[in-house]
Amino acid sequence: MRVKNLFLILIAALFLVGCSGSHSVKSYTWERITVDSTYDEMEDLSATEAIAKYKDLVDPLQEIIGYSADEYDKERPESGLSNFAADVIRVQSEKIFGKKMDLAMTNFGGIRTSLPKGAIRVYDIYSIFPFNNALVYVEILGSDLLKFFEKLASRNNPEALSGVKLVVEDRAIKEFLIGGKKIDKNRVYNFATIDFLLEGGDGIQLIDIAQTIHRSETYLRDAVINHIKEQANGSEPLKLEKDSRVIVKR
Repeated sequence: MRVKNLFLILIAALFLVGCSGSHSVKSYTWERITVDSTYDEMEDLSATEAIAKYKDLVDPLQEIIGYSADEYDKERPESGLSNFAADVIRVQSEKIFGKKMDLAMTNFGGIRTSLPKGAIRVYDIYSIFPFNNALVYVEILGSDLLKFFEKLASRNNPEALSGVKLVVEDRAIKEFLIGGKKIDKNRVYNFATIDFLLEGGDGIQLIDIAQTIHRSETYLRDAVINHIKEQANGSEPLKLEKDSRVIVKR
């Protein structure tokens, strides 16, 4: 790039000389610069200083936390990546709160990009889950939970789910199982999710039907990083799969 810029400067200078004609005399000062293999190796101290300034912030993002067997993207009504995100919320919430979670949900809009094949670095997870969405769980009566999912079904685009089997046809629920069982309208269920979906995020309002709300300070992306690190201990690459937990018949 430096060599190219030097040639452009020389060409521009020669052009000006040619255009000057005989009406005026111009003087130019030239400096000889050796253009060889060492020219591009000159250190740019300003760039080096800028990189050094942020090195402590950048280095942790480069950490390899696991490996992915393939590239995975989100896809409605379910995908390997969306299933994985919802499963992480359920599993990690159980560890954070010390309670069994009956089901979990996150929004497709919060999954911003794909998981690459091969090495998974911290910055990959930050790219996929860039928002400061903390894990929470709410206790909800079965009858209210059923109404909530009936509303989701009416939108014909349920969100990413874990712990359930949901079949939607013509914007109505045809089958709804939690933990492999039909919903008990009189039972209170532990529903893990993110705080964004408590108060109207993506049109979802859980706070009005929650009997109690339990909050954590763990962001979803950090929960995902922890989960992948735990899985990586087995040295097997991450494989994300569909399992027909959400079916939408249009």
